[in-house]
Amino acid sequence: MNILLTGATGFIGSAVLRALLRQGHQVSACCRHPGRLIASPNIKYLPVDFMSTNSVEHWLPHLHGIDAIVNCVGIIAESKGQSFAQLHSQAPIALFQAGAEIGVKKIVQISALGADEQATSAYHISKKAADDVLRNLPLDWFVLQPSIVYGDGAQSSGLFHALAALPLHLLPDGGRQSLQPIHVDDVSSAVCRCLEPAVGGQKTVALVGPEPIAYADWLRGLRCRLGKPPAKALSVPYRYSLMASGLGKWLGEPILNKDNIAMLNRGNSADSGPVTELLGRQPLSISSQLFEKPASQAERWHAALYFLKPLLWLSIALVWLWSGITSLIFYPHELSYQLLADTGITGLGAPLTLYGLAAMDIILGLATLARFRPSRLMLWQFWIVLAYSVVVALRLPEFVFHPFGPLLKNIPFLMCLLIYRQLEGEKP
Repeated sequence: MNILLTGATGFIGSAVLRALLRQGHQVSACCRHPGRLIASPNIKYLPVDFMSTNSVEHWLPHLHGIDAIVNCVGIIAESKGQSFAQLHSQAPIALFQAGAEIGVKKIVQISALGADEQATSAYHISKKAADDVLRNLPLDWFVLQPSIVYGDGAQSSGLFHALAALPLHLLPDGGRQSLQPIHVDDVSSAVCRCLEPAVGGQKTVALVGPEPIAYADWLRGLRCRLGKPPAKALSVPYRYSLMASGLGKWLGEPILNKDNIAMLNRGNSADSGPVTELLGRQPLSISSQLFEKPASQAERWHAALYFLKPLLWLSIALVWLWSGITSLIFYPHELSYQLLADTGITGLGAPLTLYGLAAMDIILGLATLARFRPSRLMLWQFWIVLAYSVVVALRLPEFVFHPFGPLLKNIPFLMCLLIYRQLEGEKP
C-alpha cells in the first residue's frame, strides 16, 4: 500500500514507520526533521508543516495515489509555536477531510486514552475534536487510544525514570492512580493490523497493556530497574500536587503541568480485550519488557541528571547575575579600579570597563534565565570566561597561585557550560 504517515520521526511515528517498511509498504513521510528518517528507497519525504496546514487544499496535492493515512502527530505539552488546537485538531481534521474527498480507503488516528466525553484537559479535548470528525467520515477508520507508551526513546519514560530515581517519591493522593502502559511495538503492530485489507470497519480501540498498575507501583518498578534501594514515599494531597506542578514549565519541564497531573489523577486504564482481539495475542507485559530488564548505564545517568539540568541552568544564571550585581553595588569600586590598573586599564577606560563588564554579566544572566539560544549562548559564555581567565592569569598571576583558587574555579565552571550546552542540544 501507499501510506501517508505524519509524525514519522517522533517516538511512536518512527516505530510505526519501521513496522510499515518491514511489511513492504511505500511510505510518504511527513515530519519536522527529515534528516532523522530511516534511509530506505520505500520512503518519500513530504515537506508539509503541520503548523500551517489548516485547509483541505493544503493536503490534496499530497494525497494522489495514497491508499491509507496514519496520523501519529502529537505533543504532550504546548510550547512556543506548537499548540494543541493546531497539531491535534485543525491540521488532522483538514487531512482527514482531504483524504475522504480524494478517496483514501482507510485512516488510522493515534489519539489518546481519555479523549472521550469526560475529557477536561486541553490535550484530551483537542484529540477528541479530530477523533469526532474522523468518526463521521464515509470511509474505514480506526481511532487508536494508547495509554502511556513506553519503549526505547520515549520522552515520558525519561521523566518517570527520573522521578523514580529520587530518594523521595511524592505521590499525588498516595499514588493509587491506575495506569496501563503499552509497549511501542504493540502500538505499531496495532497500526499495521488496522491497515490489513481483511480488517475493516469503523472502530475505536483502547491500546493498553495486559493489566493495570498503580502509579506508586510503577515508580517502584522503575526504581528497582535502576538498581536502587526502595525509596521513601510521601502522599501529597491532589490540590498541592496541582500547585507544585506550576513549577514544571519554569524549570524547563513542560510535561509537569496541571493538565498532566489532572490526567494522571483521573487514571489511564481500560479493558485489554479489544486490543488483544486486534493484535491476535495479549499485549506485551511491563514485567517482561521493562521491569525485568536492568537499566543501561546511559539510562541510569539520564535518570540521575534529569532534575540536575534545571539546577545547573539556574546556577549558571546566578553566577552571571551575582557577578554583575556585586561589581556594581557591593565590591568597592576603588579596589576594582586598582585591579583594572594592574591589567593596564586606566583613566576613562576603567569605569567604562567596570560598568560595561558588569552590564554584560547581568545581560548574560538574564539571557540564560530566558533560555535565549541556549546552545549558542553557552558557547559565547565559554569563550568569555576563557578569555577573562587567560588575561587574569597573565596580568595578575597571584590569582593563579592564590590558596583559595579564585581563578582555578573557572575550570569547573567552563566544564559546566560545555555540559549544559550538550544537554540543551539533546532536546527532542
